[in-house]
Amino acid sequence: MNTLQFTTQMKKELWEYKKIFLWIPVTLALLLICAPFISLLLNDVSSGHWLTRFERISELTHSEELSQIAFGFISVLFLPFVIISGIIQLYYFIACLFDERRDLSIMFWRSLPVSDAMTIGVKLLVGALILPAIFLIAATGVVLVFLMMIVILSIILSLGYDISLWQLWANSDVIWHLFTSWGSLLPYSLWMFPIYAWLMFVSAFAKKAPFLWAVLPIIIVLLVESFFVSYFDLHTRFFAQTLMDYFTISHNALEIYANQHTSITVMPFNVMKDKISIVAILFGAGLMYGAYWLRVNKNH
Repeated sequence: MNTLQFTTQMKKELWEYKKIFLWIPVTLALLLICAPFISLLLNDVSSGHWLTRFERISELTHSEELSQIAFGFISVLFLPFVIISGIIQLYYFIACLFDERRDLSIMFWRSLPVSDAMTIGVKLLVGALILPAIFLIAATGVVLVFLMMIVILSIILSLGYDISLWQLWANSDVIWHLFTSWGSLLPYSLWMFPIYAWLMFVSAFAKKAPFLWAVLPIIIVLLVESFFVSYFDLHTRFFAQTLMDYFTISHNALEIYANQHTSITVMPFNVMKDKISIVAILFGAGLMYGAYWLRVNKNH
């Protein structure tokens, strides 16, 4: 594989979607950083109220409880980035092969010495890993900013009010929580791989309205299956149940992980790891080959 061609393709994708890849996470990060200050300005809460809360936190001695507080803190900050990143991923995958055919830029890119297989692979890599990684970098930046604020607050409270929050740093495992949050990216991408592959296949196939082409076939299959189940008085809905089992996380599954006495930090990683299916990955690989075949053979 030509490294220069690969890096050039990566830069091309990042340049074409610069607004959503750069400005959205940066804007979201700034909003989250400013949100506490705006809340303090809008809500007239006395300093005594906050001092009481900090005193309660300083009295915590159990490392597990402090670790759970830190995990909740990081999860709350990461969650908006994960949700918005997921939405943008859906947009990117459904547009990445459709837009180049709509504006005929595919003619220019195909004139360059870059294979269709590399183009498809780069788009998958950018959408599945690079895009969410950019949002995670922004989320990590927000966490680090808040940690700096907590350090300054700890100094002020210890010197001015004799309230010590330094045990939070020793027992909260903040760095470990950040590491495990990043570690969940790969199993999440493998879990969602069939969706990414389906959207890229539709993006390569659709002449118009790729979103409708992505959604309507699934809705039609579900409706037809529901009709046959009701008409013939069948007991199971195979397609609907398969989708539900694959993409949902049941409360019972979470209870099983909780009963195993594993750390709450690694629970998201374990849940997503167990949702990965070889059959689903093979199905996604077939769709990726279909997207590749369409890009090579379809009359643009």
